[in-house]
Amino acid sequence: MSEAQPDIPQVRRAPLFRNRHKRFWVVLIVVVAVVVFYLPSLVAFRYTAAAQSTGFLTHPWRSWSFIVTALTVPGDSRLKTSGNALRAADSRFRGSAIDPHEVRLLFLPEGKPYTFTHPLGDRTVTTTITPPYRFVWLVSGHIDTLNGPDTVVALLDYRTGKMLYDVRDDVSQSQGVTEPGTPSAEPSPGGTATSTSPSPAP
Repeated sequence: MSEAQPDIPQVRRAPLFRNRHKRFWVVLIVVVAVVVFYLPSLVAFRYTAAAQSTGFLTHPWRSWSFIVTALTVPGDSRLKTSGNALRAADSRFRGSAIDPHEVRLLFLPEGKPYTFTHPLGDRTVTTTITPPYRFVWLVSGHIDTLNGPDTVVALLDYRTGKMLYDVRDDVSQSQGVTEPGTPSAEPSPGGTATSTSPSPAP
């Protein structure tokens, strides 16, 4: 004769979100909206040069333009990655006293002048270029014949690979940067560059 088994109450679990308070949904929606809004800013911050990266965090709406441009780059662009850009810079400066070792992306207004300042030995050089495309690779490196920190040695057009700025244009041959038989690269069509080199204070 078998013994009767006591009834065991069945515990039913409520769906995970069914009993959540309305405030929970409001907070969740706000968090998701903030993440979606700032996600392009984090991407732009990761890939752009220090001179621009923080601007995407303080003005996140600009990062959407960055993302749209990144998703619509021409398929035949020459320098699509930082590795390609660094190899192009190495090739341009091979045999000279310039050692490029870092590239970062600039996101610039197309067809509008862009001015930047960088140290060059005991001078500070201010240069203005007019980029033909919004993405430009900023190349930093060391100049063996000059004392001082690493500096901007080139700007390369993302789409054509042409050099928009060459530091050898701002350093005299007597300083040993421009090697014999190594002419400075011409700027790309549609891109111009001018620079001024203030003399050091006496």
